[in-house]
Amino acid sequence: MTASPSVDVRPLDAQRVEEAIETITERLPHLPRVEAGLPFESPDLFPLRVCHTAHDEHDRIVAVGLVQRVVFAPPQRCALRIIVARDAEGAGVGSALRTSLLRHVPATMTKLGSGVFDDDRRSLAVARHWGFEIEKHAIESSLALADVASLPQSPLPPGVTLHEVPDLQFADADAVGRMLLASQTNPEAAIGFVMTLEGFGSMLGPGEQPVCVVAWVGDTPAGITFGGVQAGVLSIAYSGVDPAFRGRGIMRVVKERAHVVAARLGATVSNTTNEEHNAGIRRVNADLGYVVRSGTYRMVQDLRLS
Repeated sequence: MTASPSVDVRPLDAQRVEEAIETITERLPHLPRVEAGLPFESPDLFPLRVCHTAHDEHDRIVAVGLVQRVVFAPPQRCALRIIVARDAEGAGVGSALRTSLLRHVPATMTKLGSGVFDDDRRSLAVARHWGFEIEKHAIESSLALADVASLPQSPLPPGVTLHEVPDLQFADADAVGRMLLASQTNPEAAIGFVMTLEGFGSMLGPGEQPVCVVAWVGDTPAGITFGGVQAGVLSIAYSGVDPAFRGRGIMRVVKERAHVVAARLGATVSNTTNEEHNAGIRRVNADLGYVVRSGTYRMVQDLRLS
């Protein structure tokens, strides 16, 4: 596959994965290394993943492209990601990668997702040129974690107990699963991105240490936070409270406990991502001290109209 006389597009060499990840993180400084590496290092999280790279005349990787489907995505939706180094932009490299990858989109897919950081106007224009439109606006926020003894832990609401369950082995997994499903009134779930306990188990990268805190009210599970710690960073995958138990301060104490657990595992920062209109969890995060780090336009293309 050739993009131009001086740029070749080909499947990613398994021996050059780290170079591909470096190409991505250099072009996308907002993107943590842990997140950039997920498609390459967490195969269970991506039942579909095809990666091609573009190389210049010196065989340097100048662009990375992926067709991927995360395990909790709707069944008829996958994503296309194209990341081109700054010094290779404007030469048709991204278009060549896109052409080489589109043939790997399964015929059963009806929607193709993508995403660009909201301060990257050039990439937004390219995505729109390719037929993508903004679907959601995700806000990435971070909180610096002090030592364990200094982290705040609010008094528990009446009748609430907290349980740390990093292995996801629950005495009543069915009840926790029902609570998890009921808690997903977030905008992402409304378009089909639904979290499950089974999905949580596949979301961790190599060496990532799980963090799971569940709140119970009496003998009923009420709220949950799940994430993982790697390289000093707690990446929160999901937080939610069953609507029947909202308004009691449960989410705050669950996340505070998750911070403590993560700090014990060596985390010095916590990262979380929430859709901009998810006012409830964003208010909790702000109250806890989270600071907005970046934003991402989650984009979509209807393949039935292409």
